[in-house]
Amino acid sequence: MTRLSSFRRMPAPAGIALVLGGLALAGCASTNTAMGSRPNPDGSISANKVTNSDIDCPGMMVRSGASTWQVPGGTTSTNLRYQGSLGQLARECAVLGDAMTIKVGVEGRVLVGPKGGAGSVAVPLRIALVQEGPQPKSVWTKFYSVPINVPPGQTQVTFTHVEDDLTFAIPPSKDLSSYVIYVGYDPQTAASGAKTVKKKSGPSDMKAASKPKPKTLPPMAGRPQPMTPVSTQPTFAPAPPAGQLAPPPQPTGGTNG
Repeated sequence: MTRLSSFRRMPAPAGIALVLGGLALAGCASTNTAMGSRPNPDGSISANKVTNSDIDCPGMMVRSGASTWQVPGGTTSTNLRYQGSLGQLARECAVLGDAMTIKVGVEGRVLVGPKGGAGSVAVPLRIALVQEGPQPKSVWTKFYSVPINVPPGQTQVTFTHVEDDLTFAIPPSKDLSSYVIYVGYDPQTAASGAKTVKKKSGPSDMKAASKPKPKTLPPMAGRPQPMTPVSTQPTFAPAPPAGQLAPPPQPTGGTNG
């Protein structure tokens, strides 16, 4: 995968923490919250305890191999239309009873390549909560198509996406130390979704075009009537020529004695 040489990591914006402020559950007396801690040098966020609780607020990081996105994918820099990267991450956890709700904030940036320009762009993004281990388990996952608009003359656009209802049940052990929030670009899901739409619309259109119209029966046509056997059908003598009388009928049985 090629990368634009001018692509650099986004500086830490002060506004990302404000985006997550005011969790909806903050008014509940039994709710404990944990604000996003200071990011690590690589941009990830380590797990930290929820306030007044022994439960961890899961750490957060960019999924390996999903930090950048290109349109079209796998192309050279000279044919590139758009390239995206992920910058600052933030999360806020709240415990309410046996459930945890996490508010997740993601900032990214889209660069306009040599073949790109102004217009609407759909950014394929995925947020997932995974329980890591010998057999990783997906606890929660969701795909987003984030719409952005590239104004004329702009070479880059910054976008922000917030998921405020990542809710899941806390396990009986209360141990969330192996839980990790992953963020990343997911162009494969976007591409497969587009193919599914085409497949669904194609066959139905073909059926509508090829389905023959029902034949209309003639007005006097109806259900066919059973035919009388030939041996029982009545026979009629031919009519006599004009001006002549018909001969007397011939006896049909017996002999004259």
